[in-house]
Amino acid sequence: MLKFLIYLFPISVILGCAQITSLNLKKHQFGQIPTKIIWIQVAGLSEEHLAMLKFSRQTSKEKTAFENFLCIGKAWEYNLFKIRPNAKSSFMSQLTGKKNIKSTCEDYDLKPIWSYMLPQGYKAGVMEGEMSDQNSFQSAYACKENGSKFVEGVTLWKMDKAPKKSTLFHVNEKADFKSSTTYYDKSCLTGECYSTFSQNTIRVFEQFTRKSSNYLYIVRDFNFQDKLNKNDISAVKSNLLELEKIVQYFQSLTETSTDMLLLLTSAQTKNVEFPRSGNAWSKFEKSGKLFQNKKSQLISTVFASGARAENFCGMYDQSDILTRIFSGAKQQGLELAIINPFEQ
Repeated sequence: MLKFLIYLFPISVILGCAQITSLNLKKHQFGQIPTKIIWIQVAGLSEEHLAMLKFSRQTSKEKTAFENFLCIGKAWEYNLFKIRPNAKSSFMSQLTGKKNIKSTCEDYDLKPIWSYMLPQGYKAGVMEGEMSDQNSFQSAYACKENGSKFVEGVTLWKMDKAPKKSTLFHVNEKADFKSSTTYYDKSCLTGECYSTFSQNTIRVFEQFTRKSSNYLYIVRDFNFQDKLNKNDISAVKSNLLELEKIVQYFQSLTETSTDMLLLLTSAQTKNVEFPRSGNAWSKFEKSGKLFQNKKSQLISTVFASGARAENFCGMYDQSDILTRIFSGAKQQGLELAIINPFEQ
């Protein structure tokens, strides 16, 4: 018996080392530290809205890009002051890891995710789609010193008509982007943007990260929520298709970059009344109108793929999203790749 165990031991060690782990039935390496973080924030998005993409496919087996995320979680949307905060406040809670969001200039006294990463040699950039000035990070400068400090070190790109003497960018032009600088889309000079959100997001990312291996790239979309509030099916589907192009692009990168985390979070989502049958669905799409519940949901969806995607399965407060990026099992030899500020 002892002799049998001696022979069995090496075999069990080999099998243990060769074990393949998976998440959502896909190969996945647990505990990988993210040194490349892509964070997409989409106001108003719910996973049920993806039915407008899903049921437009040629076959029911064809998946949307959103269905290829490794992990889907749920985040409570309340903070210390409101049960249903607006999307801007919820995203602020996610980015700072705090619940005391007041929707005032005091919010800019909090430390955002990039304030922990920039001192460690990371680059940070934010791509904003078309949105109101109120929802843009550019509004931080109205809060003077604390607002300027909040976005210090970050490169910001805006799809908006540029004020006079602004710095411009264009998807077809190469550029070396500077930190603590706001760039306005040259295609939006007339007030209407001719470059698409997906084109800007992908091309700017490629230029911004070409000389850097450690970075945080945040993509913010409030336009989806605006179109949703107008109950326009065609406009909502168009926006979803743009988002899908962005998700597909970054998902392909997570397949080749084991240290990349792709995160998509939402806030202030609303349910849409979808039909119950195929015939009704056809009429629903032809009508061109959406019907929503008046109140936003109390919980939003989180999608994740890549490094530490396993941290985003389950249910948690939206303020916990930041800690889940930094927290997790350590890889031997890579403990200092990114410092968890919540363990200091």
